[in-house]
Amino acid sequence: MKRILLLLFDFLFFFGFLSLFFGETNQKFFRNDAIGLGFFLFSIYFIWNYKKRKSSFSSLFHLLFVILLSNFVFFKLAEYDPIQLLPEKLAIKLFMFFWAVGLIYLHSKYSEKDFFSFGSILAILPCFVTSNFMSYPVIPIGFALALTIRHQEALQERISWFLVIGMGAFLYWIIKDWYDDFALIRILLLFEVLIFVSIAKAWKEEIKQTVVDGLLLGFLINAVILSIKMFLEPNFSISAYREELFLIPVSLIGSNSFLVLGLAVYSIHLGNRYKNLFYFAVLIFASFLLMISVSRISILSVGLLVFLIMWNQRSNSVKKILLVVGIPVILLYVLFSVYSEKILLDIGTIGIRLSIWKLHFFSTFANAPVFGLGFNPEKIIPFLDVRYLSIADFESVKDYMIHFHTFPLAHNLYFQMLSSVGIVGVIVFFYFVFTFQFRFFKNYNKFSSKEKLLVSVLSIWLVHEFLDFSSLEVANVFFLGMVVVCLWNSTFDRENKKEITNPIFSKLYLTIFFFILLLFSIRFSFVEQSIFRYYKDVQLSAFYEFQPKTNSSLRPLRDMNLELLNNWKVRFLGERYFFLELALAAGSETESDLLVQCFETMPRKELCSANLMAYVIKQQNMENALHMSRYFLSTKDPFGIYTRDFL
Repeated sequence: MKRILLLLFDFLFFFGFLSLFFGETNQKFFRNDAIGLGFFLFSIYFIWNYKKRKSSFSSLFHLLFVILLSNFVFFKLAEYDPIQLLPEKLAIKLFMFFWAVGLIYLHSKYSEKDFFSFGSILAILPCFVTSNFMSYPVIPIGFALALTIRHQEALQERISWFLVIGMGAFLYWIIKDWYDDFALIRILLLFEVLIFVSIAKAWKEEIKQTVVDGLLLGFLINAVILSIKMFLEPNFSISAYREELFLIPVSLIGSNSFLVLGLAVYSIHLGNRYKNLFYFAVLIFASFLLMISVSRISILSVGLLVFLIMWNQRSNSVKKILLVVGIPVILLYVLFSVYSEKILLDIGTIGIRLSIWKLHFFSTFANAPVFGLGFNPEKIIPFLDVRYLSIADFESVKDYMIHFHTFPLAHNLYFQMLSSVGIVGVIVFFYFVFTFQFRFFKNYNKFSSKEKLLVSVLSIWLVHEFLDFSSLEVANVFFLGMVVVCLWNSTFDRENKKEITNPIFSKLYLTIFFFILLLFSIRFSFVEQSIFRYYKDVQLSAFYEFQPKTNSSLRPLRDMNLELLNNWKVRFLGERYFFLELALAAGSETESDLLVQCFETMPRKELCSANLMAYVIKQQNMENALHMSRYFLSTKDPFGIYTRDFL
């Protein structure tokens, strides 16, 4: 009976996932190709496998799920695709085909038990690349983790205190930031990485290295595509100053290159010539992208890592080789910086960062010092009391928001953490950091050189994040989790003399995880498909979420049921969906009703006030209401983010 119920669950889970392919999209042909290619490749492998009678039905069904999950990732990447190297998304299709073939090869290479434990993780690795972007990456990541957990052998009834407190904290953050999709993505991403670490720490070393190689391979393929695109652009200049590269922030490229360099050096094995050639290619492209980014803190982090590697080398011959290779690379970086439009020693941006740090610090202590403002504090802080800021700091932050047309991200992990989770969260974070460092230095001589390298990468990352906040970027968070996983079965475990065991999840924990996955898959998929459905009528906006296009025809508002929208849609789908509906209702009779609903249900009153101001301006004979609306908006918008649009 239990086996039948599990089989029924697997089929329902599979068809529930398959439904995510269908709906509104701007890549209908790519979607068909992704599904067709997945079934085609699986059919060929199934026929070959049937003759060999090598795999069970459960293992083959799992492989089909994994291949389609991988193709779903590429389908979502194709919907945005900032690079667009080849027409008809051909570059992504070739990458998708190559990745699916790789999954089939690994399924034939590893045992069923091993592939159950890491196959779905391999399917989502293309998510964690700087040039890949999707609105809601937590959905495929969640399905991959759910597939892995489904086939775990060890379950227990007892729930540890750490599990209870951790789950309680995540549920508290989810409820607190329920209306904000971007904050929820950060929370769920952190939640998913912690689950991944708890699963992957029990992997065999061979499996860990396979996943690391998959990460590096995904990076290398995308780095090659990005490099080809750069050199094909007629107006592209390597030395030109830029804030982004094909919509990819250069700071993200730099920080990701640092982590890639660390994992590539860790993976090098003496005697494995062909694999080392692969790692060497990764090192070359990571160094090239780091140079292109001219990210000063990332370049400094790499320099510090190289110094520590050389310092820990006891062999003089190895030191000489590192010097022969390292000195020309350093000279190349110095030469490049001379001709670059971005000056490496320019400290002008430090002043802006200091002003933003003050804004985060004082806003948090004045409003929510214990538990913070939520996981998207930069969207809340500009609309709080700013009387504690000096005029110079105020103007500096204001100029930053106007110039970059964005909210003031802290560009510092620790201030961002303080404003997000408050003093309690910061204390918990530093407790784990200091415990980790204490145990490391206590057993320093017991660590191998590779283990010390991983600790160096994590330690330097803590320094890196003094001038950046990239820890919760999709492209970096999984790399950081993988560094922790590779380090886990080292001296830390040997000190306690604990045997490696399968990860343990309580049944309650599993139930809550699957419920959260189902809940947010429905919510995020509906919101994303609504955006694609009406992309011709609205445009994305950093401050307004959505704004109506001036050249679009008014969408017929047909039979919109405002009561139904008020009862469950707004509260379940959040503010992003609501402001999409509000933008679509611009100029219609329902706009005024939605504005009333905005003030009743939405936490972002300043954005409701800005939309009210826009509505009043369009009306006739409403002078009194115009003055009142302008006054009301000015009281909630000290930096003039919205007010300046109506001057």
